[in-house]
Amino acid sequence: MAGFLNWFNRSREQKNKEDHKDDTFKAGQAWHYHTRPGEEHSVVTVLKVEKYESEGIVVHVQVKGLKVKNPMNPAGFSDEIGHLPFAKEAVGKSVTTLISEGNTLPDFMGGYSSWKEAFDAKKGGIFTISVGEAVKYLEEAMSNAQRVE
Repeated sequence: MAGFLNWFNRSREQKNKEDHKDDTFKAGQAWHYHTRPGEEHSVVTVLKVEKYESEGIVVHVQVKGLKVKNPMNPAGFSDEIGHLPFAKEAVGKSVTTLISEGNTLPDFMGGYSSWKEAFDAKKGGIFTISVGEAVKYLEEAMSNAQRVE
């Protein structure tokens, strides 16, 4: 019986680490979305899809093709945001056209792990605003940060 319980618990833990099977969003998809002016070529890539009792379905994305002011970057701006967690509904209202599927994912585990640690400690959440609004919010937050040289 103990062997069965160990197998059951390992299976449950493994299942929690897998992506949630969603009918719309899947890891590796690239989407066009409602962008900010001047970022019309920006793309959202789905990194991971999870389901939580507290938040529902969470879609983790990367956004590339940006021009976000960032005083902490020597160039003065960033062209991508490596990891953002969103409510599925927020991503659904943001995306316009599916570009491609099965794309190779970038290494996002550093950003994801930091978010997950904060989320599990109830010190982090998810975006419920549009992707474009989240990019604007992050740009404003970075603009208020001190430049590191």
